[in-house]
Amino acid sequence: MSHSHHHRHEGEAVGVMAGLIPCPLTLFAMTFAISRGVPVAGVLFAITMMVGVALTLSCVAVLSILFRERLVQFFARQPRLFETISRTIEGAAGLALAGVAVWQITST
Repeated sequence: MSHSHHHRHEGEAVGVMAGLIPCPLTLFAMTFAISRGVPVAGVLFAITMMVGVALTLSCVAVLSILFRERLVQFFARQPRLFETISRTIEGAAGLALAGVAVWQITST
């Protein structure tokens, strides 16, 4: 099995598992609708919510793939810029970690 094929199945598994956990808002809306004697309204709310989440996640996935491809192409044309940005991020992260460590040591 190829590396990308494995990640695709792993992502699908995570999506299915996350979908099995009911949304608290949907549970509330369904319970409220059933308690008011209009279970159809609760089902319609749940379906609408599910479609909205599916569309949002699909759009984010497609946009992130497109953005990644363009970003890779951009940095392939400018390797020195990529190196400078990488080193700056690494340095900033190191300084932040050192700052947190100093703060933790001095605050006790």
